[in-house]
Amino acid sequence: LKKLPGVRVEENGQISYQGTAINKFYIEGMDLLGGKYNIATNNISNDDVGSVEIMENHQPIKALNGLSISEQAAINLRLKEKAKQKWIGSLKGGGGFTPSSGLWAVEMIAMHFNKNFQSLNTYKTNNTGQDVTKEFKSFDLNERRYGSEKLTDYIHISSLYPHELNRERELFNTTHQVTSNNLSRLKSGLNITTHIGWIDHKEQADKQTITQYYQADADTITVREHESSLYKKQTLAAGITLDINEEQYNMTNRLMTDFTWKHKDEAVNGNLPNIQNSYSPDKQLVNDLYLLKKFGKKFIIFSSYSFLQDNPQKLSVLYTKESPKVQRIEQRKLFSDNKVDYGIVAGKLVINTTVGFSLLSRNMRSRLTGMEQVDKAENYSHVNSTRLYLISKLEYSLGKLKSYLSLPVYFYTSRYSEKTTASKEKYTKLSLNPRLYVTYPFSSRWQMDITGSVSSSPRGESLFYTGYIMNSYRTMSEGYPVYKQNRRQMIEGNLSYKQAMEELFGNLSVRYSRSTTPYTPYQQFQEGYLISSYQEGENNRNQFSVSASLSKGISWIKGYIFLDVAYSDSRSLLVRNDLKVPNTQRTWHIVPRLETDLFRWLTMKYKLNYAYSILALEDEETATRNISLNQQLSLRFSPFAKVSMELVAEHYHNESPTDRTRDFFLADFILSHKISSKWEIEVLAKNLMNEQRYVYTSFTDEASTVSRSYDIRPRNLMMTIKYSY
Repeated sequence: LKKLPGVRVEENGQISYQGTAINKFYIEGMDLLGGKYNIATNNISNDDVGSVEIMENHQPIKALNGLSISEQAAINLRLKEKAKQKWIGSLKGGGGFTPSSGLWAVEMIAMHFNKNFQSLNTYKTNNTGQDVTKEFKSFDLNERRYGSEKLTDYIHISSLYPHELNRERELFNTTHQVTSNNLSRLKSGLNITTHIGWIDHKEQADKQTITQYYQADADTITVREHESSLYKKQTLAAGITLDINEEQYNMTNRLMTDFTWKHKDEAVNGNLPNIQNSYSPDKQLVNDLYLLKKFGKKFIIFSSYSFLQDNPQKLSVLYTKESPKVQRIEQRKLFSDNKVDYGIVAGKLVINTTVGFSLLSRNMRSRLTGMEQVDKAENYSHVNSTRLYLISKLEYSLGKLKSYLSLPVYFYTSRYSEKTTASKEKYTKLSLNPRLYVTYPFSSRWQMDITGSVSSSPRGESLFYTGYIMNSYRTMSEGYPVYKQNRRQMIEGNLSYKQAMEELFGNLSVRYSRSTTPYTPYQQFQEGYLISSYQEGENNRNQFSVSASLSKGISWIKGYIFLDVAYSDSRSLLVRNDLKVPNTQRTWHIVPRLETDLFRWLTMKYKLNYAYSILALEDEETATRNISLNQQLSLRFSPFAKVSMELVAEHYHNESPTDRTRDFFLADFILSHKISSKWEIEVLAKNLMNEQRYVYTSFTDEASTVSRSYDIRPRNLMMTIKYSY
């Protein structure tokens, strides 16, 4: 997939086409995995794939074909005949060592694909740094759309990842993971899909961090930390989907559960030496329903997305010669969004009217003990909110021109009560959020897309409490229960070019957005703690970005060239220690990439990633600059038909704001021998230069820089044997 011109695969596995994320990933025309298509891309062998189909402007609902415009593409894997109608898969196992410990890795994969049944099952375990947990990540549209409605983690438990270095370089893990996905197609046209997955993941980390908080007219505040941590995560996820997708009607219902337990033990030295322990058991139940019926040129749709979530958290911090400080949080949320769509086709015009309502109910109780200097250490709040909305959507097609205009009207009602202060408040608001989309293909090669929107919405309920919450051993947040709306304007233009037969694809995107909030982020340092909150006063955040991509297949080098270029400019304001800190952050990215089969026996891959960033405070003559460059070269030799050797070299160059330059080199060697059509042996030597730590500097959205130094995995040697069937 990474080789296909026009296709981009992100580090987390998300796939986009011509700059836009895909909306479906099919295997033989069937949606086995929903949004968790990482399971397919990481486990289906390329030897079993016959072709990859790109379906532009794909409408996954058959009854809406020709009636509703889709901005996204889909991908469909066509398998070779040898991979159908039977169980296929692989068994892989191996061991190795580092200077101080032993290594293991085991994988078992079983798959079956035919026209009425599909199954993909995996078991993986390793302590080699391979991050198999990303296969649990979902790119489903509704999961992303309603993700912001999920409860917020107030306590910082999950580990931070390196800025540029491949995560598997620094991941000291012990991981066990099981997944099972099965789809059955009945004669009635009903598809029944089930999935279940389990993760048991542990990781250790050792890092040093220097954080610098800039102030407009005062000295920079510097915080130094050395953290050693053990992070544990267990997840049990299961679900069942019932789906009928016919020309005249559609029914899809997904019922999902997700239970996650996170636990972290951490020892910190630095400005505030301490030992801390955090724990969070998160439980979710989700139901997603979609019903559509088509009547000639009319259709009616009912959809509902609901979840119930329970997300308690606990943090215990023990400072030197002090009693422990304990933060406890209990929070539960019920959310449901329900709507009815009615559409009618009148010539070139499609008129769609949506009537809906959503509601949420959240209880949150928190208590901070051991900090007598904090006044408002207890919170017990309740938020009820309803949203009524009417959306008129007009879709118009005239020849090649396609467009839609959406005119949503929202009416919000919220009630907030705080039992600790016996206060109650009510809020109502009416808002109009128009959105316009126009697409026009000038020819079979050129296409233009323009999107513009104006929106306003109330702030999420996560800050609706009056007191303080300890987020980590040195950070606290203060609630801000103020009912006011955020406003946002956005315009985006996209120009794409494709010449499929010549394997030439190009894309240019320009985007500008302006967000206005009726409050300003506020930070204050007090007795070694950083306290974050908000204060009255409008705050504008302006963002401008330009990105371009080019990909071309070149026959005479038997390969492909790729080029991604991006520029972004972000301007915002915060108040730190009662001083305004207006700041501008600019970033330039250049990413060329080359993949070529120079000879029958030699394959080369090269990628360079250059980033130049500036953080400027207004009224300051000097700005803080940061440069990072990393490049990777892979040479794969195949001197014999069944033997290959690959050398991978990586170089990282970082220039920090202190003008300190660091160069960092890594090298790996892989030897593979395909003993037969079923047996393969591999020897892998990683980090041949035995580098110990990786250092980088990056900017944050809060007018600060963060410099981190990580332990990375030492030189290690692995041997694995794989059997395919």
